[in-house]
Amino acid sequence: MIIDRKLAPPINEIKSFNIVKPIQTEMPNGMKLYVINSGEGDLIKIEWMFAAGNWYQPSPLVAFTVNNTMVDGTRRYTSKQIAENIDFYGAVVGYNVDKDNAYVSAVTLRKHLPYVMDIMENILKTAIFPDSEVGIFLQKHKQLFQIEQGKVSQVARHIHARTMFGNKHPYGYQITESDFTTVDTSVLRSFYAQHYCPENCRMIVSGKVDDSDIRLLEQHFGLDSWGNYLAGSRTEPEIVSETLGKVFVARNDAVQNAIRIGKIVGNKLNPDYHGLNILNCLLGGYFGSRLMKKIREEKGYTYGISSMLVTLVRSGYFTIVTEVGSAVTQPALDDIYAEMDKLRNEKIPQEELTRVKNYMLGEMVRMFDGPFAQAESLISLLEYDLDYSYYDNSIREIQCVTSDRLLELAQKYFDSKTMNEIVVGLPF
Repeated sequence: MIIDRKLAPPINEIKSFNIVKPIQTEMPNGMKLYVINSGEGDLIKIEWMFAAGNWYQPSPLVAFTVNNTMVDGTRRYTSKQIAENIDFYGAVVGYNVDKDNAYVSAVTLRKHLPYVMDIMENILKTAIFPDSEVGIFLQKHKQLFQIEQGKVSQVARHIHARTMFGNKHPYGYQITESDFTTVDTSVLRSFYAQHYCPENCRMIVSGKVDDSDIRLLEQHFGLDSWGNYLAGSRTEPEIVSETLGKVFVARNDAVQNAIRIGKIVGNKLNPDYHGLNILNCLLGGYFGSRLMKKIREEKGYTYGISSMLVTLVRSGYFTIVTEVGSAVTQPALDDIYAEMDKLRNEKIPQEELTRVKNYMLGEMVRMFDGPFAQAESLISLLEYDLDYSYYDNSIREIQCVTSDRLLELAQKYFDSKTMNEIVVGLPF
């Protein structure tokens, strides 16, 4: 059959798609296990999700340092031995910590799973946090922090969080250079013992998995208890916003001015979240958004501009992010607010709404493309103790939302008078 490349292929509307759901079990020591048996290759990814993010730390940088220096020595292995063994087996080990949770992951071939899990067991159960290694780590990241503080985008991001939540709140605290010199290794060991334990962990396994793999994982992580789990959660601090309105921070060495505009809107548990997510996508959530068309394509003020919903376990916020020349900072701000006002006062044309719906449904399909993507989609539910009905509701909302509903949401959430505005750079 000869393909006529002058004819565009037909466009098929996405109405539904198959979501692979995990098998959930609980191991003898109480750790919850989620298995996504999917995929064709012999790769397996194991992810450990601990409630050990910044929210739980007793002082700044503790959660971040613990998560990243577990690999720097255990009772059995030195940091060099760990690195050499992981490299020998061709595994990839990752560490990440955010405001609420800490994550450790390992990707390996199935045939190497026993050896890699032996290493991971030592890291997760018997890390010792050598003073010398921790000191090197903190010195390195202090230097990186100093470099980051020279970037107007990073300064704007930190100030924006602080203005919304307050500097005494875990979501708003702004790290200082002195924080890198006050980290105590005894505090790291205590935090590790209290939070990196089976009672505080959920394990997600994805890839080509069989019963022998599950038994192996259970032998390493599911039988005995370890650590010193401390039940209970941190008392939730009050959100004390530092300001509501406009903040300008002068940086005379700036090449461009960084802009952050936004407000607290709640997280995925907000009943309006699905509709607000659609509205955000239309405003600045993808390359064909209104902000991209106006600020980048029509006016040429910036290379890129975006809006996003940042969801946190106990809150969440809407933000618009861009960088522009100082001479066009005010015109860019005016146009951003004009686009928000337009959404508050005019119905979205059906053609534009259909295009955004198709884009978002396509992105949802991508979220479940392959076992590792399916695992990531699962993790985003576990953070909020949601089930898969969340995705069913999201698909339904995308398919059924109307211009009237989005107009109502824009009037509720996109009032410029309720937004914080942060500009860092040259006077404008």
